[in-house]
Amino acid sequence: MSISAHPVFLIAFGEEENLGVGYLRSVLNTAGIESRMVDLRYDNEEILACIKRNDPVAVGFSVIFEVFLEEFAHLARYLRKGGINCHFTAGGYYASLHPHILFQLIPELDSIVRFEGEYAFPELIKCLIADNEWKRIQNIAFREDGHVVSTPLRKPERDLDRFPYPVRRPPGEYAPGRKFTTIISGRGCIYDCSFCNTREFYRQAGGPVKRIRSPEMVVREMHHLYTEKRCTVFLFQDDDFPVKCHDGNSWIRSFCSELERKGLLNRVMWKINCRPDEVDPDTFLLMKQHGLFLVFLGLEDGTDYGLARLNKRMSAATGTGAAEILKRLDIGYDYGMMLFQPETSFGSLRENLEFLENVCSDGNAPMTFLKLMPYFSTQLESELREQGRLRGRPGHLDYNLSSESLDACWSAVTECLAEWLWGSLGVVNLAKWVRNWLAVSGYFGNSTVTTEKCRTSYRDTVAQSNLFLADTMTGLINYYESGDYLTDGQRYKEQIRTDIGKRHHLYCTTLNETLKTLRAEALF
Repeated sequence: MSISAHPVFLIAFGEEENLGVGYLRSVLNTAGIESRMVDLRYDNEEILACIKRNDPVAVGFSVIFEVFLEEFAHLARYLRKGGINCHFTAGGYYASLHPHILFQLIPELDSIVRFEGEYAFPELIKCLIADNEWKRIQNIAFREDGHVVSTPLRKPERDLDRFPYPVRRPPGEYAPGRKFTTIISGRGCIYDCSFCNTREFYRQAGGPVKRIRSPEMVVREMHHLYTEKRCTVFLFQDDDFPVKCHDGNSWIRSFCSELERKGLLNRVMWKINCRPDEVDPDTFLLMKQHGLFLVFLGLEDGTDYGLARLNKRMSAATGTGAAEILKRLDIGYDYGMMLFQPETSFGSLRENLEFLENVCSDGNAPMTFLKLMPYFSTQLESELREQGRLRGRPGHLDYNLSSESLDACWSAVTECLAEWLWGSLGVVNLAKWVRNWLAVSGYFGNSTVTTEKCRTSYRDTVAQSNLFLADTMTGLINYYESGDYLTDGQRYKEQIRTDIGKRHHLYCTTLNETLKTLRAEALF
């Protein structure tokens, strides 16, 4: 039974499943407190009207990523002006690590719940419902007499199995007839890559930098979602899936055995994120035999010196070796690749592009890359700040590359290739959808002449598009290194855009036709 007639509203970016908010909602439910989640992308007027209709006891803002700071600040201000006077609180990575800045950016906040909120957040809501003093709660920050006060932190829960399953939105369709959901096997990461703040978050929280659920509980949750929600595709969101632990691969062996014991063998498939140096043939063959179909590899850089700067603690050969193992096992893979970095040179661009060509030339994965961004509370951000290279405002921090010509090159890449590389209807994204559908078809369906034609078409198209992209990038690198862009850069970009547009249309048309064929066949 609910202990309050007034629900709690949680506002979060909802393009992807927010399991952090899901866990908060589950512990609120256990405590008898009704909660609702609202997508930050909804129209502000719609959010205001919804909140007014429900008269919540509190509104919580899930401030995980700094990129949405301005949207949260604008919404909080809009809600206050619209007459919402209940308690405003915030949580998430950014809120936890930078409460002082967040109070400055969003003065409408009454409190911030720092680090993991499964215990502090329900306690805060209960105090608000009962009109009790809440400023003594652990893991809370608030303003008092012009200062930000942070209460002592409680030790994070070591046994993640104690938490109830997170509340999830209705599962979506991964491929025709196949529902998917997200899930985690643990929290945190033991590594200290210079561009990531995950370890810093859990270090400051005062507990272990990584905790893992028992394989039995993870599979039990998968079985629940399979039987109750008909989910057959599971996307693990762990930063680093527990392929290897302190005692080797015992967790994975137990996990795979449990999938068999619960009757999920050949009935579910799953995707993970891991480091290249965790990929070995025997373990990943076992994982494939129990449903692994896709791996996101943190490649990041294709040179040993670049990886050393990133604190990756591995070699470039390890990255190519991991990709080769996955290819031999016929396991799909995505990867992270930060082609442009603070210390990038035209020489390193060429080396990294050659690395990408080696990894992607056969069409197993579309070629893609990003610029390394200085996320908050990372070693990279600190170094750039000390060097005086950090520019912009919170949520929009950036830096200039080591020369004007490199900046111009990156600008040309974003102008000419944004849709190709990062657009929802671009070559890279469409290629991933075709690959995913083929993986589902191969796992659950029967191989036919049609599916094999689709598979061949996919690899041929991706291989051709990768070759074109590599050639285009080589041309851009040579052009901007030469300095010719200073005299006719605009004309050159217009020509490149035209060439890219024609090829983009050609490859996207082929990929979309493949998707239509797979859907029409309804083979899975």
